[in-house]
Amino acid sequence: MDQPKPVSKVVKAGYGIVEIGTNTLIIFASFYFMFYMTEALGVPAVYAGLLFFCAKIFDVITDPLVGNFSDRSKTKMGRRRPFMLAGGIALGPCVALMFLAPFLSADSWLPSALYFMGFTMATYLALTLIAVPGGAMTAEMTDDYNERTNMTAWRWGVGSIGMFIGGALAPLVVGQFSTGQVDPNGFRVAAIIMMPLFSLPVIVGVLMMRGAPMRFAEYVPPVWEQARACFATPSFRMLLATYFLQVSFLTVVTSNLLFVLKYHFRLDDPVSANALFFLIFVFATMASMPFWTLVGSRIGKKRGYMIAISGLAVCVAAVFLLDAGSIAFLYPLMGLIGWFFGGYQIFPWSMIPDSVTDGQARTGQSLEGAFNGWFTTQQKLGIAFGPLVFGVLLTFAGYEPTYYQDGIRVFPEQSDQAVLMIRLCSSLLPALVFLLSLLFISRHQNSATGPTPIKATS
Repeated sequence: MDQPKPVSKVVKAGYGIVEIGTNTLIIFASFYFMFYMTEALGVPAVYAGLLFFCAKIFDVITDPLVGNFSDRSKTKMGRRRPFMLAGGIALGPCVALMFLAPFLSADSWLPSALYFMGFTMATYLALTLIAVPGGAMTAEMTDDYNERTNMTAWRWGVGSIGMFIGGALAPLVVGQFSTGQVDPNGFRVAAIIMMPLFSLPVIVGVLMMRGAPMRFAEYVPPVWEQARACFATPSFRMLLATYFLQVSFLTVVTSNLLFVLKYHFRLDDPVSANALFFLIFVFATMASMPFWTLVGSRIGKKRGYMIAISGLAVCVAAVFLLDAGSIAFLYPLMGLIGWFFGGYQIFPWSMIPDSVTDGQARTGQSLEGAFNGWFTTQQKLGIAFGPLVFGVLLTFAGYEPTYYQDGIRVFPEQSDQAVLMIRLCSSLLPALVFLLSLLFISRHQNSATGPTPIKATS
């Protein structure tokens, strides 16, 4: 049997460059949205989480619709790239406008919070236009099991540069233009300066992908029939349940990192300090991509995925053992977390195209956009659900946000119970959920595809 022709390295590189822009946003949002709303805008933690969650409900509507529209589309650029280009153009300006939330009144956080969440919805709509059609292109460009893993490694390996920008470079820019502990103006200036770093990678990457293999569908069913076909695919259901749990509580970790650096490790400038920790994390993630690609081709994606999540759970749990006097151990631990995070990035996203093939074998329909639309929907809901859980737990533990007194912002001292909850949410609680998620992925079966002896290309 003839082996499928590998996708060109130029297309793979473009695929990864697109993710630089989207990863910059996702990491920036995961680390700073909750911290920004509570520490800069003074929003109570439970309301900050609730507002963010409500804004993300918008994606439940937009993601499947964009997936359906891209499945139906027929242009010279293919089905997916026009949507991605439009999203890339809009992404940077939306992020910049989002952090221009005005302080209409120092006595009320509500106007600024509502403004912030309104532009959060616009920003994530732009992200949907990129992520849903972009994710569908893996299944569209190749049918080969191992080539899909290799393409996903390119996508997230090159895209990890965006993780560095959002998690390491952004806090340095914020700190450079801040005059206090958590200065809203620092975030505003940083968002404006970084606006090209959100949009340009997407635009350049889409243009580099003009040679990507294209397919067009003769018939695309309505969105509700697509949903039925997606959720009738057992491998997809197991993947959804697994990833929702993992992304929800990974977002609890990322939302909490600045809190734990400030209140447990007692760092005076947690925003800037986070840059070095995240730099180590990103380099470890990028370095791990060839390893996890090899693991997937040798023992299969499912077993590789389970190994990565098990290692991630152990390393995250170990953070609970550290205190202010042993913060030096956090540096190598962040490297290990980044290494196992690489597997968490590669395997679920390379397994979605296999579920597409599985669904096609069952229904006779090729619905790449629909599958990716529903997958990104639950990803974004998980990203929103994590801060909501974190906000509720912080409020329950007695956390107090910043407030104004006589026109001056006050940062209250947190209780021992609040600090303990911050520690638990950065370590033991997410580690437990990661391990529980293995119960779902262990039941994952894909009847249409499986490992082949073909070696993954580099």
